[in-house]
Amino acid sequence: MPKKPKICLVYTGGTIGMVEEQGILRPPDNPEDFLNLAPELNDFVRVDACFILNKDSSNMNPKDWELIAREIYKRRHDGYQGFVVAHGTDTMHFTASALAFAFGPYLNFPIVLTGAQTVPTVVHGDARVNLLRACKTALEPLGEVCIAFGEYVFRGCRAQKKDERRFDAFDSPAFTPLAYITETIDVQPLAKLTTHRERNGHDIKFRPFFSDGILQVALIPGLEPSLLMDTVTLDTCKGVILQSFGAGNVPDESAEEFSFEGFIRLVRDYGKPLIITSQFPGGSTLTSRYAAHESAVKAGAIPTGNMTSAAAVVKFRWVLARVEQEILEGKVSPEQRLDRIASWMIRRYVGEVGPLVADFTDPDPIDDSITTLKQPSDESVTD
Repeated sequence: MPKKPKICLVYTGGTIGMVEEQGILRPPDNPEDFLNLAPELNDFVRVDACFILNKDSSNMNPKDWELIAREIYKRRHDGYQGFVVAHGTDTMHFTASALAFAFGPYLNFPIVLTGAQTVPTVVHGDARVNLLRACKTALEPLGEVCIAFGEYVFRGCRAQKKDERRFDAFDSPAFTPLAYITETIDVQPLAKLTTHRERNGHDIKFRPFFSDGILQVALIPGLEPSLLMDTVTLDTCKGVILQSFGAGNVPDESAEEFSFEGFIRLVRDYGKPLIITSQFPGGSTLTSRYAAHESAVKAGAIPTGNMTSAAAVVKFRWVLARVEQEILEGKVSPEQRLDRIASWMIRRYVGEVGPLVADFTDPDPIDDSITTLKQPSDESVTD
């Protein structure tokens, strides 16, 4: 009998493993019961389980992203064909983006996140089938962090949640699916394959660090920027995200109390970066013919292209942590900090932003001149 392939199942919580008591959903007392969800797994794969968290995903934070990344990284040479992360749906796309940036562009195995809209006791629900499909996807030669949910496999840093109840809970508004889940896992040409990784000879660039102190504000008509001024001046505020209207448009009537042009300049004067994301799924803030966009960029705002809001938030935290480390190591001067952050934010690193077709075999030109982010006490992080 041929030896079954082996995957590692990383359990972090979420509805896919929750129990219902008196109409209230909560994490189980014993998450190891989760292994009984799909006994059919034994028919085609050997599963080793790693229970590291037991959370509702609304409680996930950047420290949890780092923990999940490290648990996968330290097991990467243990003979696993891939990894499956069981996760809550509310912030799954944030964690998927975080793992993509943590492992970098030369990931050479699949990391597949999945979850469910229903608890396992709902017999017609999606918990069992999503777990089975995610494990099947983890056996494919993908060099990607992805989300397998319903009938699709999405690039993790291109996905977002679109519905709270339907079984097709996720979408990828600016990038086509990596694979379609049918009788087989139909991997599409745009997916990054492990064979690409093996040919270019690069090792994983593991950098699982994310900054704190990020303020995000969704613009609404009539929002007074003066309400935000005091927060921006705090030392604990390290960066600002404006979730803009449409294609990166920001109120700019200079004679009015609602203009954000002066606010953007103030943030930059304090030496803090400000990025613009879009409230419109798949909307691009990189190029726009509107004056309301141009004035924001001229004032110092950094556009984020057609990144999802989640990917932009995660990338911003990741870039800030990276540039701060470069400054500590003397690779970048404090005076270059804002320009360095901007150069990272507008450059594609793990396929998080357009164009649709990218050459994933070429070394990242920005990355060639710098070494990996390494904390002095961390011997496990390598370039």
